[in-house]
Amino acid sequence: MTLSRRRFLAGTGGAAGALMLSPWLARAGRAAGLGAADPALAARRRLVVIFLGGGNDGLNTVFPVADVAGAARHSVYRKVRPSIGYTPEQGLTLDRPGDVGHGLGFNPMLKNVHSMYREGRVAVVQGVDYPNHNYSHFTSTEIWQTGEPERTAAGWLGRHLDRAGVSEEELRAVAIGNRLPIIMRGEDRQGVGMVDIPSTKFSDGADTDLQSRLRHDSLAGFGGHPEAEALRALHGRTSRATVDLVRDLSGTTVPATTGSRVADALVTARILLEKDLGVEVIYLEHNGFDTHANQRTNQENLLRQLDDALAMFWTGMHGTRQVFEPMSSDLAARTMVMTFSEFGRRIGENGAGAGAGTDHGAASPLFLIGPPSGGSPLAGGVHGDHPDMGTPLLPADNLAMTTDLRKVYESVLTHWLANPDPLYRRTGTLPGLFR
Repeated sequence: MTLSRRRFLAGTGGAAGALMLSPWLARAGRAAGLGAADPALAARRRLVVIFLGGGNDGLNTVFPVADVAGAARHSVYRKVRPSIGYTPEQGLTLDRPGDVGHGLGFNPMLKNVHSMYREGRVAVVQGVDYPNHNYSHFTSTEIWQTGEPERTAAGWLGRHLDRAGVSEEELRAVAIGNRLPIIMRGEDRQGVGMVDIPSTKFSDGADTDLQSRLRHDSLAGFGGHPEAEALRALHGRTSRATVDLVRDLSGTTVPATTGSRVADALVTARILLEKDLGVEVIYLEHNGFDTHANQRTNQENLLRQLDDALAMFWTGMHGTRQVFEPMSSDLAARTMVMTFSEFGRRIGENGAGAGAGTDHGAASPLFLIGPPSGGSPLAGGVHGDHPDMGTPLLPADNLAMTTDLRKVYESVLTHWLANPDPLYRRTGTLPGLFR
């Protein structure tokens, strides 16, 4: 049936895209005609994970704007980053009650994130990494996506799907892109890969053409295969679900491109969350953060794109353009965004002037951005300890872990998705991150 579906689907990354859309589309719920939607859907919280691919420089994302007692952080920062470092006046200060003593500020490109921080919606977790850090993009990405630095494991969100007992009637998790990353792959359950909504279509023509509609009806008709032949019945249900989901999405109005890949991906994410498909978890990537050279210009462009996209996700405004209406208060109250990267960068810069950059590093901060309304369990503000940076006379070379990534994941799984992971019992949650 996989070969048949390749002939019927287009624009999903070729054969790989067709494979991503099968067989898990059988979980498309009411949209696929496979049964009533999960009655708990209305109360289910949603999580959108944004991976900052390439190794985002956390030290210029959240940077020291002052020295603090016992730690000359800003003095070290300015000494080792004379070209790419920021002055205190350029920082968007983290000045909520309890945070002033950390002496930190956001990158000046994160104006919208800073506004959300001021509203108490943003948790900044410092020094996040894993033991025995690996500087390979591939290996470190795998560890961040599995949440297991000491063993081979399925993805941490894939394991969530395993424990949630996702049925064939649910489209519970979607990865936006041309592949299904390991983070969405469990032992028994997996998410669905999708490039975007317009690309999820029939390659042989829409249903408006009579012959095409008859072919699609024939493919969907395999869904009635007798259950006594389990494998054929499964492929039949998959075929029917594929046709029904494509038909459901075909009537979806998608705003014109924003010109930003990460913003367009968040447009897709929001539409999927708003439709009655049962989507709970979405993963997408914002790549380009491997800033060995020309770092300040390149990272600023990437952070500005991220900042604009995050504002648009909730408000519907991308810069001065109204992309769509603000998110409904009900959905917004149940939606959280999480960002992370495979590693940070070294403390000191390489080169000089505009061409300066940084090498692969270790620990880095991550963001959790919660609902705009009150009552969220997420505790906004700064969490965890800032890694040691040494002294101006003897600066550190790297930022060592102060927060184990597994504590962050277990906190999200326990307090946001209500589905703790037994693998993290030995590490536990991060105290204070959630109320």
